[in-house]
Amino acid sequence: MTAATTDAPRSRSDEALAEPGTVRERILSAAERCFYRQGITATGVDGLAEEAAVSKRTLYNHFGSKEGLVSAYLAAREERWQRRLAELLEEAGEDPLERVLAYARGYARLPAQQDGVDFRGCALVNAAAELADGDDPVLVTVQQSLVNVQRGVRQILLDAGLGDPLARRLAGQVLIVLEGAVAVGGIHRDRARALEALDLLRDLLGPHLSR
Repeated sequence: MTAATTDAPRSRSDEALAEPGTVRERILSAAERCFYRQGITATGVDGLAEEAAVSKRTLYNHFGSKEGLVSAYLAAREERWQRRLAELLEEAGEDPLERVLAYARGYARLPAQQDGVDFRGCALVNAAAELADGDDPVLVTVQQSLVNVQRGVRQILLDAGLGDPLARRLAGQVLIVLEGAVAVGGIHRDRARALEALDLLRDLLGPHLSR
């Protein structure tokens, strides 16, 4: 991913009267819409600035480069995912199967469905698919998110009394089911398809958690 390094023309006046946090949030919100809807590579800085109603200079002042904005966008997505997951786990209570199913419900819930943005699967995995460099820090962010999911599911299974080898293996399979289901849902632009993971997870985990 190539970072933008040149200053933008100052033809548009900057938002001097706006609070910095408000401007930053507006840019991030525009990035979320554009990156998720069009893809990161296909979205240029000009389009991002226009979507956010700011100058390119303002965008660079807040994020340094397009790559900086991409990193902030993915970090915001991950933070929102963690908050949503915590809420779903709270709703699931103590039942271990329901706690794992909470992950599937979280995967299928698009954080914001306004502005005509269709469901396109997982934003982090979509971003990773655009990267050629295996050492790209963005890819590391995505990998860590998946590690966190697998680790969380494994802990639920351990707490339910499963032995570590089995809990580790099942957690890996749960991750594959979750990512596969949300990928299929993204291809069909239908988050309901991602919810098919619920039945798959019941079949996978039910025999181990009903004892």
